[in-house]
Amino acid sequence: MARARNIKPALFKNELLGVADPLLTLLFESLWCLADREGRLEDRPLRIKAETFPYRDGLNIESFLSELQSMGFILRYKVGGQALIQIVNFKKHQTPHNTEKPSELPAPLTEGLSLNNEKKTQALPPDSLNPLTDSGLSDTKPAARGDEYTEDFEQAWALYPCRPGASKKESFKAWKARLKAGVDADDLIAGIKRYAAYVAAMKTEPQYIKQAATFLGPGEHYKANWTIQPRASPHKNDRSAAAAAIFGTNDPQDRELIDVN
Repeated sequence: MARARNIKPALFKNELLGVADPLLTLLFESLWCLADREGRLEDRPLRIKAETFPYRDGLNIESFLSELQSMGFILRYKVGGQALIQIVNFKKHQTPHNTEKPSELPAPLTEGLSLNNEKKTQALPPDSLNPLTDSGLSDTKPAARGDEYTEDFEQAWALYPCRPGASKKESFKAWKARLKAGVDADDLIAGIKRYAAYVAAMKTEPQYIKQAATFLGPGEHYKANWTIQPRASPHKNDRSAAAAAIFGTNDPQDRELIDVN
């Protein structure tokens, strides 16, 4: 049974949903309404489709749900063979009516899930749905006095792909170490944006996303291009022949020059 839920203006400025298919935003909002007071619901794409888009045909809800998970808004999991969905940080941003019945669905086994991934629903200014302003991984305590998180770090934290178990405190230490080493904050943020786009495009499972502290560490992962390599063309031989005619060479490297697909 669907329930009434809250929607705050900042949702529409979310940097991830804002550039994705608009139907993803509608689906995400619908999941709030379909979830119980703990933010859980059965992972039944056909039923979710019937409740959310009863008059639209040709929608791949399974794909949409997978994309929401890859973006960090939900976690799809199984307990005892039952497929379930946990909406990340649901209770932080929703206040279920006190008459709602307790959840009958088991919680995910991932430790600290309710504190992870919240930043995916983040990346905005204060106010809002506040997945967008609070950083969102595993820390529940504020930074120690004299070691408050800086504005540029908060921006980077909100943009970083959600990774279960990530530590904001350790990530901030790595961030400060890079700044102390002379790395510009804008370069770190640009690297995070490239990685976030890569993770979303590759639909990387949350557990395989690099820890933010590692990404910002001495390994300098933030310097990588994080571009998706094009697949080899199925008509490679034909293109190679064309390249030979164009460049007047049979050198394999030259023939690869027009293999851009």
